[in-house]
Amino acid sequence: MRRVSPAFTNSIRYANAKEIRIELIYEPTQCCLRIKDNGQGFEANHTILNRGFGLLGITERAERIGAQLSIESRLGQGTETIVSVHREAST
Repeated sequence: MRRVSPAFTNSIRYANAKEIRIELIYEPTQCCLRIKDNGQGFEANHTILNRGFGLLGITERAERIGAQLSIESRLGQGTETIVSVHREAST
């Protein structure tokens, strides 16, 4: 949960969300974490992603584990953060 907490904390502290959905999908070849809120959202641009709301830390952590990170947000419509990491299928 420690690795998930910055995205979850953002939804609580900054988004003023009434609902937060967390979904973990574990498949043989990939693991995907999705956090979606119905908060106030923000303009997701390169500057914001590198400076604010702990997003730089989320980005760095995803890079460290070789994960793909997607952050989509729109003013007044909430934010969705998806982290997907490919894994080797066990034989």
